[in-house]
Amino acid sequence: MKILRGWSRASLDSTQCDRGSAVIETALMIPVLLALTILMITGIQVGMTALHLTDTAHDLARGLARGISLDEIQVQAHSQAPNAELTLTQADQSITVGLSQEVSVPVPLFSRLSFHLDRTATAPLEVL
Repeated sequence: MKILRGWSRASLDSTQCDRGSAVIETALMIPVLLALTILMITGIQVGMTALHLTDTAHDLARGLARGISLDEIQVQAHSQAPNAELTLTQADQSITVGLSQEVSVPVPLFSRLSFHLDRTATAPLEVL
């Protein structure tokens, strides 16, 4: 009868089964972490674009309410939000400015995935 000193059969089998598991777990988690990073960056990009469009719409509505010409408003809209579509609506005592823009994911694999943002701002007409 042969006795192995310091090793038991149970511990020998368990160490052989665990070999390479850290490499496999890392290889599986890298794409998951990459996808989460892309998702977070895209969410931040969409949020920042939405805030920028809201601020621009408010600035344009205030400018129109104060009497700035349509040509100047269109130039300002194109300089502040070059990819946005501008819509202007005038009611009795107010002006509404709408901006809409498509925001796409900056990864070629998800290039068809995009978000449509619509932002509006209304300002009362100022009588001078």
